[in-house]
Amino acid sequence: MAHQPPPDGDAAFPHWRRNMYTLAAASLCVAAGAGISLPFLPLMLQELGVVRHVETWVGTIIGSYFLLSFVLTPLWGAVADHYGRKVMVLRTGLGMGLLHVTLSLAGSPWVFACIYFFLGTTNGFMPASQALVVTNTPPRRIGKVLSMLQGMAMVGNTAGPVIGALLASVFPSYRYLYVVTGAMMALGGLLALVFARERHERPQGRFRPNLLHDLAIVRRLPNMGVLMGLNFVYTLSIFGSMAIISVLTLELAGPGAPGAATGAATVAATSAAGATAASSHSVNFWIGAVAMAFTVGCAVGLPAWGAGLDRFGPAIVLAVALFAGMAGTVPVALSQSPLQLALARFAMGLTVAGIGPALVAMTKARAPSGMDARVLSYATAFGMLGLGAGPLAAGQIGPWLGLRAYFALNAVLLLGMGLWWMRSWLGSPATPRG
Repeated sequence: MAHQPPPDGDAAFPHWRRNMYTLAAASLCVAAGAGISLPFLPLMLQELGVVRHVETWVGTIIGSYFLLSFVLTPLWGAVADHYGRKVMVLRTGLGMGLLHVTLSLAGSPWVFACIYFFLGTTNGFMPASQALVVTNTPPRRIGKVLSMLQGMAMVGNTAGPVIGALLASVFPSYRYLYVVTGAMMALGGLLALVFARERHERPQGRFRPNLLHDLAIVRRLPNMGVLMGLNFVYTLSIFGSMAIISVLTLELAGPGAPGAATGAATVAATSAAGATAASSHSVNFWIGAVAMAFTVGCAVGLPAWGAGLDRFGPAIVLAVALFAGMAGTVPVALSQSPLQLALARFAMGLTVAGIGPALVAMTKARAPSGMDARVLSYATAFGMLGLGAGPLAAGQIGPWLGLRAYFALNAVLLLGMGLWWMRSWLGSPATPRG
């Protein structure tokens, strides 16, 4: 008798609601924790003694962190397919919590950078959570579940900078923000440990990852080349700027703003002048506000994008979101004040919120049976590469052309990827439309 696949109904996935609520709450904790400290990375480096080319320091630290993540992510995908997706959620939640607390103990920018590099071994809570839920959720519910996870992460990203700005005004040192970040991330890992459930059948035989063989299979999947490229450009353009945007905020909020000096010069001038507590509070406020504005925009736009995902399919949503995201990125490059930058980031978040869920849904739909996590891991790896390339590029472009040129380049990249996706999708009638 031929093997019958499990039914697609809810009964075949008994834990999908439990996992949705558990991992949504865990994503909230992890995202809020990241938002507490990441926007203040330039100020942490200043506190550790960096006074020149802050954007280059930030770009190098974030870039090396995501470069290591890019190298390791396919391996984590193979581990997930063999041992289960939940173990990867625990690796990243609990691991990031521990290493963020360790960051608070760094006594120099070089030690801080080294610890941050090894933090890349624990990166990827959201992709690990997405892999767990999409393989344990009825196909007709995936749009709803992914939107909820991403929505709660956006709430966390929104609350994190606000909490961070408040704590930065109270704590005597920015290093304490990393203690709070570590505690929040560890809490997300503990929630997954206690409450998440997974139905996973371990493959027979020993664990023998063959990453080159897996990559060859992934390359042959429909539209997968363009999807990998989209993951790279999406994360480079949208999320690769999460730490760099704080340097632009410092530039706009510093003495002689708008645009009187580079971010590094602003930091140096502020230190030399002995900035008052009031001006310090103002800088903390605008850094938090700009970071929060983007995630508020994403959170507002995400329900509509999620509904469109289930109604029209991810291919159409992706095309619309890429062109909308291009239009929403242009005002960031034109901003002349912290308020304008916050409003521009809100518009950007509103327009790009549909890209991520659409990419995950299409990648999952093209994955062969039993390779879900590995295929998603390769897409995530290209995303990690983009997350590292964004700050590295900004660190090189900023001192020469200014950070506005970097954000203008992001808009051009999104336009190009939108055209590439339309050509790939519409030009291949035999490929899946979803």
